[in-house]
Amino acid sequence: MYLTDLTFIEDGTPMVTSDGLINFSRMRMISNVVQEIRLYQQTPYQVEVKADVIKWLLQPGHVWTEEQMYNRSLELEPRPNTSANSSNVNRSHNL
Repeated sequence: MYLTDLTFIEDGTPMVTSDGLINFSRMRMISNVVQEIRLYQQTPYQVEVKADVIKWLLQPGHVWTEEQMYNRSLELEPRPNTSANSSNVNRSHNL
């Protein structure tokens, strides 16, 4: 969500106004997003450790390699077919 907000601000708001002045409105928008991110980073979270959940997550079938995660990501959100992408991507389904 925050990356989307920052991307829209970056792409849709000029760094300078039509008068050639620094666009402080843009800077305020960026500042608001960064402040919210910092707020959540500084908030302590009380997470209860559940041994049975940890045990289940660490079973061999549940721990994927980087390649397996990448391939699964491509299955769920395929990239547009281009000759550059299709020749370099391993689309293994052995997850």
